[in-house]
This record gives sequence, structure tokens and C-alpha cells, in this order.
Amino acid sequence: MSANEFGHQLGNALMEANMTQMSFGFEAHVSREAVSAYKNGRAVAPPDVKSKSILLTDNAFLAMAAAHESTAGTSPVILDGDNVELNRHTAVAKTVEEVEELLDAIKKAQAILIKPPKSLTTQERQQLEQLIQETLDVITSTTNMTAVICREVKLSWVYQWTSHKAKLAKRGFLKMVTGGGGVK
Repeated sequence: MSANEFGHQLGNALMEANMTQMSFGFEAHVSREAVSAYKNGRAVAPPDVKSKSILLTDNAFLAMAAAHESTAGTSPVILDGDNVELNRHTAVAKTVEEVEELLDAIKKAQAILIKPPKSLTTQERQQLEQLIQETLDVITSTTNMTAVICREVKLSWVYQWTSHKAKLAKRGFLKMVTGGGGVK
């Protein structure tokens, strides 16, 4: 991911949404010059502008770039290296591979996970770190796969997340927070 991935993705998202810097700036309550500065890396977009940009463009890759930038790099990256061909076919194949590797890592770590953390050996701790790395590989590949499918099939990224959160809340796995800060 480049140093100004959010700016790069903002430019792409505006182009895909047929929005000018002026029209985006109007909707996001910032100047056209500010939008240009975000796109070119001369300024960092504030959190409210990042949120608004995601809602206005409904662009999965912009959302990923915003999350990555806003969490000090602790969220899935957009796979954009020289060895990546990001389309739904390769994304699904890579995700299947990563999920299979994670399942193997989970099976190997199950006995370790029931032990008290203080009693873990160095080798067992390394095995748990491997489990975590395999988990992060799956999170990254599934997020990229979802983003690619949303883009290629023209499905709403925002709607998918909204539906997912509603499903989790309905199952009792998530407390929904209302706009006023109260719990629903």
C-alpha cells in the first residue's frame, strides 16, 4: 500500500462515481482545494471526511484505505503488489487457499489454546503467532475478495456491512449503537 493510499483511492472512487472534486467537496463540506490536497497527499483527510467519502462513493477500496490509514496500519491492506491480479476469480481462489491454511493452523493449535498462557513454551507461543498470522491472511484475503466482488458485480459495500451488522445484532452478538450514543 502506498503512503497516500487513501488519496489514490479517493481519486479512483470519485472517478468511478462520476463525481468531480467540486461536487464531492460540496457534499463533504470541504473545498475543492482540500479534496485535491487529500488526493495528492498534501493533507490528511479528517475522519468525518473519510466517513462521508465512503458513504458518497460506496467504494470498498476507499473504505479499506481509510480504515488502514485511520488504524495505524492495523486493518486489511489492499493487495496491489506485482504478484497480484485482483479479480473475483483469483481473489476467491486465494481466499480458499488461505482459509485451508488457517483451518490447518487452528487444528494444530487447539491443544495449546486450552493451556494457561503462563505455561506456554517458546515453541507453543510461536505456533500461536503462526495461527494469528494465518488468521490475518484470511482477514486480508476475504476483505479483498469481498471488495472485488462488490466492485465487479456492482453490489453496495456499505449495504453489505449494514446488513452484516444487523444480522449480528439480531443473533445477539452485537449491541447496536444508535446515533445518539444509546444502545439499541
